[in-house]
Amino acid sequence: MSDNLDNQVEYVRSLAIAFRMAISRAQESGELSRTVIASFPRACCGYTSDLLQRYLDEHGIKTWYVSGTYRDPSTYDSQSHAWLELADGTVIDITGDQFRFEPHPLKNDCPVYCDKPNEFFNLFELDPPCEYEVSFSKDVLRKEKEAYDIVCKFL
Repeated sequence: MSDNLDNQVEYVRSLAIAFRMAISRAQESGELSRTVIASFPRACCGYTSDLLQRYLDEHGIKTWYVSGTYRDPSTYDSQSHAWLELADGTVIDITGDQFRFEPHPLKNDCPVYCDKPNEFFNLFELDPPCEYEVSFSKDVLRKEKEAYDIVCKFL
């Protein structure tokens, strides 16, 4: 059973890495400049998680969208973040490095994380997880579809 789970996590990690690389190539080409993930990896973790969730779903991987808020007790500043999780709690995050210039404890320079939650993820007060929404029919989702279609050209 453990080997099956390890194999699934490795498979998910390989898909996440491929998707992250496709986003980077699309970004370098300039094709993402007018999309919801134009500033990737900064300030688009929610959109990026939505896109990755769709990609993983197309590969038979069920995930939950997880978001939360970190509240700095010394300054009362807050910072939100979003990522995906598998049923076993494995975190899948391809935008964590947007925090690479933040001070500790929020500093994170990992571009692709696929493992159990570490101290970084434990900093966030979590909202209820969301299942994958299949449709791209709403306006925001249409904008995500535009970005998704561009990224998929680079896979």
